[in-house]
Amino acid sequence: MLTNTRFTIGEMSKMHRISESTLRYYDEKGIFHPSIVDPHTQYRYYTIDQFSTLDQIKFLRHLNISLKDIKHYMDKRTPSYALELLVQQKELMIRKQKEIEYMLHKINNGIEIIEEGMDTPKDMVFFKHLPQRKIAAIGIVPNATDEMFELSIHTLQNSVLQDGRLSEIMLYTGAIGVTVAKEALIRGQFQAYSSVFLHLNDVDDVIYDADYFDSITEGLFICMNHHGPYELTEHTYKLLLQEIDEAGYKIIGDAIELCVVDFSMTRDPEEYITEIQIPVHLLNDSAAN
Repeated sequence: MLTNTRFTIGEMSKMHRISESTLRYYDEKGIFHPSIVDPHTQYRYYTIDQFSTLDQIKFLRHLNISLKDIKHYMDKRTPSYALELLVQQKELMIRKQKEIEYMLHKINNGIEIIEEGMDTPKDMVFFKHLPQRKIAAIGIVPNATDEMFELSIHTLQNSVLQDGRLSEIMLYTGAIGVTVAKEALIRGQFQAYSSVFLHLNDVDDVIYDADYFDSITEGLFICMNHHGPYELTEHTYKLLLQEIDEAGYKIIGDAIELCVVDFSMTRDPEEYITEIQIPVHLLNDSAAN
């Protein structure tokens, strides 16, 4: 049971688990003042009836409400404004919750992709039937330098962000890939990239506009993980082309390279893993083009 009726800043700090410096800052900014000033010593004290007010301020800060809004609330102190403040913060927290859920989904997806890439044996050919994939793409010149790639990615990100359809969190958690045109692939020009793209498959259909963004057509892909630097993909491509020829398939579109392990995860280019996907049809398939 409390016997004191007034409390120093040190006592208030200990009882409410808040630093003295924070209490002094609240005092300085006019958010929360000691309510009593001793006329003889000029010492300032807090009182018991201020406990609930401080608890309310701590709760609002825990909700990540700005000190500016808290001060405005303390100055007005009306039920209607308190309701307005809490409703606004609830909406912000719901948006944040959706961002966290989206991030967790992307993290889990990234874990699966990296584990699969590291577990798949080198030079192993495998087939995937993949659904239509949403992307944002920009054309690049053949034999582009690393600097030109980075500039293209940055330009693409800015273009999408300026349109206002996507948030930065959607872009920076999306897979980055490049394409090699079908004609260049057949000629053996495996470094003749035709575009760089951002994978947007998790973007809501309400946001995604097929007239504005691009897509990778649904279909069958022959795949292999390339291990090592990007500029040394020739061996991997030749193995894929050999398998396509021997198994009686036909290339029907541009090759796709997806980063699995890149420079953001390792300093050693020999540890890079890139999944190469080539869309194909069986030559004797009645649906083949």
